[in-house]
Amino acid sequence: MAQHEEHAEPEKKPKVRNVKNLKQAEDFFGPQYNKTSELPDPEASLKVLATGVVEVIAGSRQIDQLARFLTDEVYQRLSRRAVIARQRRDELGQKAHFQNFAVQNIINKSPRDGVIESVVLLKSKQRVRAVTIRLEGINSRWRATAVSVL
Repeated sequence: MAQHEEHAEPEKKPKVRNVKNLKQAEDFFGPQYNKTSELPDPEASLKVLATGVVEVIAGSRQIDQLARFLTDEVYQRLSRRAVIARQRRDELGQKAHFQNFAVQNIINKSPRDGVIESVVLLKSKQRVRAVTIRLEGINSRWRATAVSVL
């Protein structure tokens, strides 16, 4: 019986990158900002965010459903606002209710490449709400860095 010798290829080691200071660490591990041309059309994100934010405050949607669209700071502020709204409803004996909002209009401006500032008008049977949203291209997707409900 002949023995077959198997030649194992030398194991390739991953390239090691030594990060020597905080500036390098931020550049390597921190947020990577994108140009507008590198990102999808922001309209779908704006529609989801505007209706989602109003629903979170109304108590009919969990904030976790919007987490991928929000920066940590915006997530925390929206979470606090939802808690305050829930406490007010509890004090008044009101339940969370779902309102069906339709996007009536979206107005976009771009102060610089990779940033969209928008006003989204939402219409329900009872009222019209305006939601302002600042989107920035971070790590190859749109993320809300500021949100206000008027």
